[in-house]
Amino acid sequence: MRCMSHHRSWVLVAGTAVMLISSAIPMDAQPNERLDPAIARKVARIELARSIRAFAASTLANGECLVERGRLSQQQANQAMPMALEEMGISTAVLNNPQVRKAAQMLKPHLDADCGLSALDEAKARKLVADEL
Repeated sequence: MRCMSHHRSWVLVAGTAVMLISSAIPMDAQPNERLDPAIARKVARIELARSIRAFAASTLANGECLVERGRLSQQQANQAMPMALEEMGISTAVLNNPQVRKAAQMLKPHLDADCGLSALDEAKARKLVADEL
């Protein structure tokens, strides 16, 4: 049961990170201009991939934090992290992505006592991992 409550907190933490990191989609076109549909699809795919990596990075950072603080065993974390991703329809292979691993390490120092991202403001979160992801 304890593992599942931490699992739910991962989803909230990671969801928050995805919103923070992906909320600033660059839009160069004026509101009345229409992007070429092919370009719009390409931009959407890039932003979706970045959001997926952000979710995975925050999930990984949260899991590692919970293990380091003794709130989860490594085995529990290894079971819960893939579940959090699979619930969102994300392949667990993304956890092995070097960009995701590096971004997770960048996020870890900013996690609060509960291993959440509440202490990290939106602009700082976006800036912290934007180049990496």
